[in-house]
Amino acid sequence: MQNFLNSKTGKTSYFIIGFAVVLTIVFLVVNNSKLTASLKAPKIVFKENVHDFGKVPRGPELQYNFRFTNKGNSNLNIERVQTSCGCTGATVGEKSDYAKNESGEIKVNFSTQGREGHQEKTIIVYANDPQNPQGVLTVKCDIDTNMDY
Repeated sequence: MQNFLNSKTGKTSYFIIGFAVVLTIVFLVVNNSKLTASLKAPKIVFKENVHDFGKVPRGPELQYNFRFTNKGNSNLNIERVQTSCGCTGATVGEKSDYAKNESGEIKVNFSTQGREGHQEKTIIVYANDPQNPQGVLTVKCDIDTNMDY
């Protein structure tokens, strides 16, 4: 055994084993710090991401509130909301900061005036959730021009 330890092969083997141990430790430390950071982060969870108004007449303004909860461990900040079309409006409401387990809503308005057929509009919610910084919500409907308003 002593001869093996003093040989070139033995020294190389111990070097490789030692290097592998050091790399494993570094890997575990880095991943643990990422895991710890993600556990402390805010997390936006929507009750639903899509709302279908179904068949509707042309003319009325449709409204829907997407409910969400901060399921993370630090404050959630809704930075802004952006709609895919001028016929759609969205607001955060009265506040934009939500503590752990606090709920809120994104209020969406969709104007059916001048539109017909299948409609699908998206709302992008920008938040400080590192796993979901741009949440996508969708409203859709089928506008029937033969229905009375």
